[in-house]
Amino acid sequence: MINNKQKGIALFLISLCFTNCKNNVEADKEPWIEKPISEWPNFVLTNSVQFTDTTYTDIANSFVVATDSDTIAASCKHIFLVFKNNGLNTIDLGKDFLKWTMHPKTQNDKNVIIKNLINQNNKERIGAFNTLKDRDWIIFNIENKDNQIYPLKIRKAPLKKGEIIYAVGWAYRQTTTEPTIVKMQMFENLGNYYYVRTLSQNIDPAGRSGSPVIDENGYLVGLVSGAEGNLGVIGSVAYLFKLFDQYGIKYKTTAP
Repeated sequence: MINNKQKGIALFLISLCFTNCKNNVEADKEPWIEKPISEWPNFVLTNSVQFTDTTYTDIANSFVVATDSDTIAASCKHIFLVFKNNGLNTIDLGKDFLKWTMHPKTQNDKNVIIKNLINQNNKERIGAFNTLKDRDWIIFNIENKDNQIYPLKIRKAPLKKGEIIYAVGWAYRQTTTEPTIVKMQMFENLGNYYYVRTLSQNIDPAGRSGSPVIDENGYLVGLVSGAEGNLGVIGSVAYLFKLFDQYGIKYKTTAP
């Protein structure tokens, strides 16, 4: 039979466990995730790419990622479909490439200057979206980064069916300083990419490719790749991990 003293100890332990569990859950959230988007750090960027005879401005979205010892930049590989106009046929920026910068839309002074494309490959054909969606990540070493650009932390665990996630980025014709948050729900996991249902209404989809996709705690789970029928396509961080392993990039991940 449990006496009053034992009951008191049991209640204390339960209370302690509840408090610690609650604190751990709160610690797992990024501190900015529950604030208004106007108070979020700058982590969504757009791309400006310069070749000798052409400059592309505000194409697709991009972001920076915290690795174990450094910060890298990332965007969608199918951006190379635009570069076909410059005679490029492989995932290689070619001899006429001059400069690639990333910055928040309308804030050109807060920029990231790219040093080189890490997964450049002159044997990988650009192909079409249907062939790129399974490997739709390009990653870059950074030459210089404004201190106000915030590196996203990567979530390790794959998304669960029905889980709510958010794409944060700009449409091509959008000129607001603040990006749009698009609410989505994971529908199917295909390994290197996810199919999702878009829950937000009246969203202009044009130009949102490359937007970082975060979970409800603010951690990176993928990037916007495109759409097929009524479903969106999200490039999974599972492929990003494969690139890190392939190129010897040490990385840290965040639970869950």
